[in-house]
Amino acid sequence: MADSQLLGSRYQFVKTLGSDPKGSTYLVVDTFLEDQPKCVVKKLRLPGKSSKAIRFILVLLKKKAEALKHVGSHDQIPKILASFEENNFFYLVEEFIPGRPLSDVLKPRQTLSETAVQHVIREVLKILLVVHSWGVIHRCIKPSNLIQRLPDNQLVLTGFGIFKEISAQNGRTPSSTYDKHATNGSSAYIPLEQVAGQRHFSSDIYAVGMIGIQALTGLPPHELQQLKRMGQENEGHVPESLSWHSYAKVSPEFQRILDRMICPNPEHRYTTAASVLEDLDKLTTVPSIPDTLSQPVINRLGSAQATQDVAVRPRRPKRSTALGIVELCLLSIVLGILAARLPQRIWASNALSQGQTSQQSEQYDEAIAHYTKAIQNYPTADAYTNRGVAYFLNDQHLLAQEDFARAIELDDRQATPFYYRGNVRYFLNDLEGALEDYTQAIQRDPEGTLKAYVNRGNVRAELGDDNGAIIDYNKAIERDPNLADAYLNRCLSRSNIQEHQLAIADCSQAIRLEPDSVLAYQNRGLVRRRVGEPIGAIQDFNIAINLDPNDPDPYYNRGLAREEVGELAGAIADYTQAITLDPNHTFAYYDRAIVKMGKRDFEGALEDLEIAAKLCLDAGREGCYSDTQYQVNEIQRLLQIQQENIPSDIGDQHSTDQTEDRLNTLISD
Repeated sequence: MADSQLLGSRYQFVKTLGSDPKGSTYLVVDTFLEDQPKCVVKKLRLPGKSSKAIRFILVLLKKKAEALKHVGSHDQIPKILASFEENNFFYLVEEFIPGRPLSDVLKPRQTLSETAVQHVIREVLKILLVVHSWGVIHRCIKPSNLIQRLPDNQLVLTGFGIFKEISAQNGRTPSSTYDKHATNGSSAYIPLEQVAGQRHFSSDIYAVGMIGIQALTGLPPHELQQLKRMGQENEGHVPESLSWHSYAKVSPEFQRILDRMICPNPEHRYTTAASVLEDLDKLTTVPSIPDTLSQPVINRLGSAQATQDVAVRPRRPKRSTALGIVELCLLSIVLGILAARLPQRIWASNALSQGQTSQQSEQYDEAIAHYTKAIQNYPTADAYTNRGVAYFLNDQHLLAQEDFARAIELDDRQATPFYYRGNVRYFLNDLEGALEDYTQAIQRDPEGTLKAYVNRGNVRAELGDDNGAIIDYNKAIERDPNLADAYLNRCLSRSNIQEHQLAIADCSQAIRLEPDSVLAYQNRGLVRRRVGEPIGAIQDFNIAINLDPNDPDPYYNRGLAREEVGELAGAIADYTQAITLDPNHTFAYYDRAIVKMGKRDFEGALEDLEIAAKLCLDAGREGCYSDTQYQVNEIQRLLQIQQENIPSDIGDQHSTDQTEDRLNTLISD
């Protein structure tokens, strides 16, 4: 084949390994090397946007590829060999791993023993220990990305999500980013917070737990997804008949570990791979390593061998009981009540599951109706919390606050309703109330409520306590070094206390963690302006605008920076664009008026200031209104001076010069 037919003028196509709407994966050989080794090439179509946007996306992809290439190495992770761009496609070249994917081993209706499943989970978690230590979250762990390598049968983790870095370029909604409606079953391994665009180390742990359940139950991915919907946000209230437990024979200790691994609420899930391994080590029966996963798997409905690998527990000694007539009557009453309530609990569980499905589809009114049915059948703290979240997303904030309060009344031991009520109070500008709720959430779950630390830091910053805010951001980062929001907000607080270089480092780290974060570039631009680097600030605002051309704030901030370097026409253009995108952008009107004053367009400046004054007044911002009125009075005074000094004779140049000098002095003052 001619060089023009080779990928990157180097890689010879062998066959297609897979494809989806985002791109394709090929098996190739490297013709540059003497032994022509096989490689895997992943191909991504770049979005059909402007050439400037494509160039920016390429920069992000190349940086991510280089980061993965140099961040570290591990025998059970494919090496990144190269990356290149060709004909509006981006290509990533990886080491080829001979073997078969775990998806070929986990056949529907067939199961692995508890011993084999524990071995698989341990092996994957040990790989994650290394991956997470590099600061990398995989985000796409599923059986097809775990290769059972030949000839040693060790699992190799593939499929690192480099191409997710441009998800915001193709569409900012969770569905387009994570394909939560995919029919290939991948969504069974994706937790709710990842669907919502949040990224945690525990998201990878969730996926490993779901793989373990698939191996134990023999359920195919689409049936796992159905069970997953039933269990979402219903911790502790799902009847046994509706959970995965009824599909597997497993020891209670291992069952509890798996339940915590797949807990829908990330605050209650394992946060590190090490903590899962630690609990696995505590099991009374430590699994021996099976010879190979390639041996025939055991059908759950088949021979007695299916139960031999389950941990054997001593039988509880029988005790004689002597219940009298009264005790028997009481027992029958209790059992009758429980029997009567069981159908209601099942209906409530189904309603909660339906509500969660509607909420994922952003059908909030429908979700609220389902949650209301759940509450009517079996009111629980979880049901009120779920409905409160739906109310909040549906902009019914006071109703949301009432539901979170009711959830707290029913069970004040949980951190979740305090956290969510804190969010509502923060949104409603009840900063003191939000501060108290976040504190209560942290006290109940100091290790799991990372967002509560971040949000409490935000509240403290708004209350003027940037030092206290930094303490909270530090705690969040200590628990999750990849929490981009914590770095992003600590950046601003550090800048506010004059630690500008540390602030820039924080914003840069946020960008490394989330290269498509508009706020990260904006905040770094703001800090660069503060330290007298307007050109660097303009560069950051340019990137923010490329990432989201419909956000008015980067235009406004770039206008301020342009004004500082004397690009007054560009500054006015940016303020105007900010106003076009947000007609109520008070500061854009105000600062455009100041530039117009400098250009002696007093009538235009007065018009902008009058709009700004009205917006300040409508928002109840007295200081803003006072500043605007001061500038209005100044312009009116300048106009009066200008009218009083109009020369009677057009040739009276001396009088004109005096007027100009006086106006210049007043404007500069």
